[in-house]
Amino acid sequence: MLESKSRQLGERSIILLLAEFSIPSIAATLVTASHGIINRIFVGQVLGTEGIAAVTITIPIFTLMLAFGMTIGIGSNTLLSIRLGERRHDEAERIIGQAITLFFLLGVAFMVFGFLTGESILRLFGADDNVLPYAKEYLSVMVCGAFFHEMSFGVNGFLRSEGKPRIAMITILIAAVLNIFFDWLFLIQFGTGIWGAAYATILAQFFSTCWVMLHYFSGNTLLRWRLKYFRINFVRAKEVFILGLPPLIMQVVACALQALQMNQLMFYGNRYGEVHGIEGYGHIAVGAFGILFIVSMCFYLTVIGLNQGVQPIVGYNIGAKKFDRVSSTLKLAIWCVVVFTLVCVVLMFCFPRVIFSPFVNPEKSGSDLMISLAVHATRIMLSMLPFAGVVIVMTGYFQSNGQPKAAIWLTLIRQVVLFIPLIIILPRVFEVCVRGSGLDGIWFSLPICDFGSFLFAMFLLRRELKRLKTLGQKEEQPKKNDPKEQK
Repeated sequence: MLESKSRQLGERSIILLLAEFSIPSIAATLVTASHGIINRIFVGQVLGTEGIAAVTITIPIFTLMLAFGMTIGIGSNTLLSIRLGERRHDEAERIIGQAITLFFLLGVAFMVFGFLTGESILRLFGADDNVLPYAKEYLSVMVCGAFFHEMSFGVNGFLRSEGKPRIAMITILIAAVLNIFFDWLFLIQFGTGIWGAAYATILAQFFSTCWVMLHYFSGNTLLRWRLKYFRINFVRAKEVFILGLPPLIMQVVACALQALQMNQLMFYGNRYGEVHGIEGYGHIAVGAFGILFIVSMCFYLTVIGLNQGVQPIVGYNIGAKKFDRVSSTLKLAIWCVVVFTLVCVVLMFCFPRVIFSPFVNPEKSGSDLMISLAVHATRIMLSMLPFAGVVIVMTGYFQSNGQPKAAIWLTLIRQVVLFIPLIIILPRVFEVCVRGSGLDGIWFSLPICDFGSFLFAMFLLRRELKRLKTLGQKEEQPKKNDPKEQK
């Protein structure tokens, strides 16, 4: 019965499959985003603009954690889906065991990294003396739960790959509900500092990980967690890292860009504050970006959730050599993303203050300035969101299709070739030539990158659809010439 559930990936209607797999995945990613949203709401209400800026400054570090977690998770899940399509269940269980081992080693490495280099890294990312104590306190707690952070991402991918997206969604939902409860308990009831928000996230991820472990060891899944497979096979690990290389490169580059962005925001924000007589405008600019970042992550993570739903469908049908279904799945995913992101742009342009107001306490100094700046930045940065959505779909597709080079090129074009020069040059151009704020140059960098990378994604899409059509025709030709198939 469990095997037939997996086999439906190659037989059922693609629309129904995409809905069944993507909706729980989208819900799970949105619930995951709620961790950051809830933390920032509580931190903003209790600690004000400096607390928001402190959490924002740590974003590049958690992006780096996510980078390695996604490398293991996406690489393992891509192999897992293909092995299930080939009906090699024992090999699939070996892949799961190795992935869990790698998550554990990764968690230990980040804990050591955080304690040894945390303060230096935060200063490198732009933390000043006002923000640093909060950021250091938050980071020192979060790195202790790095293993549960990685597991909460990876385990849900295993569940989706074997056809259990609803259980994956429930796992994330448990973490979100617990995160809300612990945030309320620590920050409101116990009156802790920013470390309470960090503990809330770690405890929520710990309990959700325990719950899914019980589910796997109970035997109610197609694949089992077997202790004898909790080891590293270097040949298999190399294959996982090759398939997971695009998200690693993408997120490592994102980490470096976020660090650069934080420095630029702090520098040009303080310069703007000096001209207009506003003290501490640098961390207000960082905080405004932090609010916009976490809200926009809801949109981006929804697209990523759709990709996670697409992955097992594409992976299975690649293994089963049903290329027409692969092509149809890709086209449907793109149309869904375009419609969704257009709706998001309309909402953000029409109701930005309603969306941002929960993140600030009106009684705290600088709150009005932060909201006004966030609203201004939103209408610039998210103007090309539909184009960015298509790029994310194409990148995720190439990852799940075993074409990491194409995904890597998409990432490099957007984040290295376009974004780095723009975020360095445009702020200066706006100050000198436009005679405006250098901050506007930072805001305009993103939509220009989105449009440029979209053009390249369209080129790759056209080429890929032709390739799938050719493979499908080659696969159909032997069947037409086979007398058994004709009968």
